[in-house]
Amino acid sequence: MSQKNVEIIARLYENFLARPERLMSPEILEFFDPAVEIRQSASILGTEGTFHGYEGLLQSAREVIESFHDVQFVPRGIADAGDQVVATVEFRGTGREGGVEVRQTVAHVWALRAGRIVAWHVYFDPATALEAVGLRE
Repeated sequence: MSQKNVEIIARLYENFLARPERLMSPEILEFFDPAVEIRQSASILGTEGTFHGYEGLLQSAREVIESFHDVQFVPRGIADAGDQVVATVEFRGTGREGGVEVRQTVAHVWALRAGRIVAWHVYFDPATALEAVGLRE
């Protein structure tokens, strides 16, 4: 199952998260369980909090899109951790107010059950994300 989880997450990035024009596409929801939990880090993009369900997923995306345009999450590496997947990701975006281009390496920890994402936790530090699932760099 774990290789299948890696493939699911790779498709999510390829088809949606790395493509600014598709980030808010309704089709993205088919990757997520209706009760998904999204946890954002305070250090990332000035956002922090835990969001629940499809509405929470959309609200967390809106927070990012309100501050940046041309948002992309480009994976640099995806690691198998059983029922979890860790992706080291380069966030790319341009600030809406000042037009400053931002590139920041972060990590996403994805928990999957029955082929759907039940949790998406964002970490400012990729090493901390790997440790959270029992892996090392």
